[in-house]
Amino acid sequence: MNQVSNLSEENSFVIDSLVDLLLTQKITNIKVLKLDSDQFHDNVIICTANSLVQMSAIIKNIRKNLHIHKFTYEGENSNWLLISVKGILIQIFTEESREYYNIEDIYFDSETLYQYG
Repeated sequence: MNQVSNLSEENSFVIDSLVDLLLTQKITNIKVLKLDSDQFHDNVIICTANSLVQMSAIIKNIRKNLHIHKFTYEGENSNWLLISVKGILIQIFTEESREYYNIEDIYFDSETLYQYG
């Protein structure tokens, strides 16, 4: 994919791999943001899933397909799943919860590196 620029080569590779995985899992409305250097995470990926089952599958596929075993997550089986992997925060919402929380407003001053959907 290689859509993400202005990042370290390793960070860009991880983000590209994660976005590719999300796309193959039919996750939609994907947005990759670059955060300020004083944040805990370097980047955030915000996206939308069609169901809770689809959201849970992402956790398994990060381990299985990307071979990343050191990551944390919260909110499995809820309408807002947070995954922290290698300095990247992935926030997966159901469509209704993404609309309700409008999380993009928190990151209004962050640079958008990639947007799909």
